[in-house]
Amino acid sequence: MPTPLLLLSYGAPERQEDIFPFLHNLFSGKNVPAERMAAAVQKYERFAAKAGHYSPLNAECRKLLTGIQQIAPDLPLYWGNLFGHPLLTDTVAEMKHDGVEHALCFATSAFDSPSGNQHYAEALARAAGANPPMTIEKLPLSFEHPLFIDAQTERLLETHLTETPAPYILFSAHSIPLADAVRSHYVEQLQSTCRKVIEKSGVSIPWTLVYQSRSGRAEHWLEPDIKERIRELTAEGNIKSIIVVPIGFFCENMETEYDLDIEVGECCRALGLSFHRAKAVGAIPPICRLIVELYWTHVPRAPMFPEPVA
Repeated sequence: MPTPLLLLSYGAPERQEDIFPFLHNLFSGKNVPAERMAAAVQKYERFAAKAGHYSPLNAECRKLLTGIQQIAPDLPLYWGNLFGHPLLTDTVAEMKHDGVEHALCFATSAFDSPSGNQHYAEALARAAGANPPMTIEKLPLSFEHPLFIDAQTERLLETHLTETPAPYILFSAHSIPLADAVRSHYVEQLQSTCRKVIEKSGVSIPWTLVYQSRSGRAEHWLEPDIKERIRELTAEGNIKSIIVVPIGFFCENMETEYDLDIEVGECCRALGLSFHRAKAVGAIPPICRLIVELYWTHVPRAPMFPEPVA
């Protein structure tokens, strides 16, 4: 049997009854106050009331699995999440039951940060090391892969770049604590990727890297905050339109559809600005090809990269 590929993601509730189990897993061992748990529940409920659904993340992962399978029909695929169904621990148990001793893993996080890289690796080690042990090799981060740049560029070019006056581009990523930023290459990787996407797109529009969705005091987290930067740009009086590119997010999720579409969208409209957002790269063809290409380059005696199946 070919070496299986495990798709690893964060996890998210898809239904109302999923919210408490997801948050319980997410906050387990973190001494989270009851009021913060209640606020998180209310946020999901507000989002569902506005969007008509809960987080789109699991649906995005299913699209990725479908896209991968179309390119590599014989590739054994598994899917697990850190905090929501299907849980990584359950998926690894299934893999062991199926006789898998070694697998490769692609995580839906393109950049180096403790939450987006280290935590995935640690979770894999814990799940794989349980009796009986197996090995799971995490594939490299994809932020500098040419197909990742192609995908981000494609998403940018789908937006309203031809408006007059020209819009201002905000590349957005999840804010992380400054202490985590200094021991990772998160900021440098984001900045490098933004520059490559702008160069690849051929646009000559001003842009800035900003951060969003922080869950701590501003002075201890990466800045500038996206809404604060929008207010600064508005005060300078030289913009009428904002394009947000969620470059730090691999798939659509609560941070893109709620924090950006709803909260940042409302901020822009209150300031008299047009608001447009590029989609997260998700399961578009360059991304599915990227995942399969990374897989083949890490399988011994890998065959040539296959052409997509029509």
